[in-house]
Amino acid sequence: MVVNTNSDTVNESQTCPAVGYQSASICVPVTVTPFAQAGATVTKCCGSPVVIPGREVCGGVKNGSCFFTISQDICVAVPVEFGAVATVGDSFVSCNGASEEDICTSCEKIAPVTEGTTLTV
Repeated sequence: MVVNTNSDTVNESQTCPAVGYQSASICVPVTVTPFAQAGATVTKCCGSPVVIPGREVCGGVKNGSCFFTISQDICVAVPVEFGAVATVGDSFVSCNGASEEDICTSCEKIAPVTEGTTLTV
């Protein structure tokens, strides 16, 4: 038996990567708050200005405003990114046979021992 004492090899973790997939329905409340901003106004003069000599009382409301209403149906696209953080629970093992021979080379041919234990999360 040859033992590799190279410190780089001794400190390496041996892993077998695997990927699991989880189907999930994700829900997130989204608030859409509408806003309206006035664009640049365009003023068009209608006729010529009227100049009246002397002091004239102006009609209308002092420092008043004129009002009107515009309505518009809109549809808003809201990009939202969903993600998840995965954690793993306790590990469970069903031990198969042990041997002094290299059983890993053909490990696909070894049937796992099943004990009827089901892991539920």
